[in-house]
Amino acid sequence: MELELMGKINELTEICKEAVVAESRCSSQVSSLDWSQVKTHKSKHSAEQKRRWNKRLHEVSHNLGDLQKALLRARDRILDLKALEHKISKLAVGFMAMSLTREIAKGPRNMRRGVLMSLLQESAKSIPMWAGGVDESPPPLCGAIGAGNNLDTNLVAPGDYVAALVPDLECPDAEFVPNESWILAEVISFNREKRQFQVEDVDAEEGKVRYTLDRSKVILLPKWKANPVLNPAAIFHKGTLVLALYPQTTCFYRAVVDTYPAHAHDEYSLYFEDPSYPDGYAPSIRIPQRYVILCPETDRKSTRQSRNRISCKKS
Repeated sequence: MELELMGKINELTEICKEAVVAESRCSSQVSSLDWSQVKTHKSKHSAEQKRRWNKRLHEVSHNLGDLQKALLRARDRILDLKALEHKISKLAVGFMAMSLTREIAKGPRNMRRGVLMSLLQESAKSIPMWAGGVDESPPPLCGAIGAGNNLDTNLVAPGDYVAALVPDLECPDAEFVPNESWILAEVISFNREKRQFQVEDVDAEEGKVRYTLDRSKVILLPKWKANPVLNPAAIFHKGTLVLALYPQTTCFYRAVVDTYPAHAHDEYSLYFEDPSYPDGYAPSIRIPQRYVILCPETDRKSTRQSRNRISCKKS
């Protein structure tokens, strides 16, 4: 994989050199054009001047074509590098998860949770940035774009992270706890005919806790980060009601977008609901795109007191 990476980097370097040469030729030719010759004076020299002018314009057009081809090839190599980077990141995260899990499987609970939180942070960093063509729209699961109702099996695979609405069994005696909670879960399988998911709680303390859920109770997380400059439609805007993974927990809670990413690697700034504050919202917190999804209609009028549950759920 290292050789493949170096090969693509070297290829990109050569393509960039070609683009620089083509751009230099274009600039030189454009500068050499005598724009005063564009005027079509009725003289015996006008036909010859127009012929020379058209010839130079043809040369400029040809070199611009070479420059465009070089830039498109460079873009393709960059996409290849991004895909390879994502592949390497997933392998690194997987290796780290396996090695750390073996080391601390029998360690204290707070140590296990520390590793889990680190893995979730790495997962947020490892998803690639969407980079499509000039007129290409971002696909489902790119930033704020959801999977839609007609879920394609290509969008979901075992091991994918999702937000899952599951029975809340952790705080049965608390008055403010609803019957169900949105948790971070891992896909085990998806039955397209029955439109059912089998998912596993990523933070189950005693063994593996699995749920079989209808499609309506599962929200797929983004697989690509959206570039706010190139694809602003794939970004949640200020004031949008979302569900987001609260830091140091594996639960999703309702929040309102304060500021959205301005650049490719920026995060959202969110106000999480919290009735302990006078205005009902806690101070803003930064959350990566990976863990911010649109709040479903069925949850928008919920009476659940989100932040109050943090102390008794996944804390």
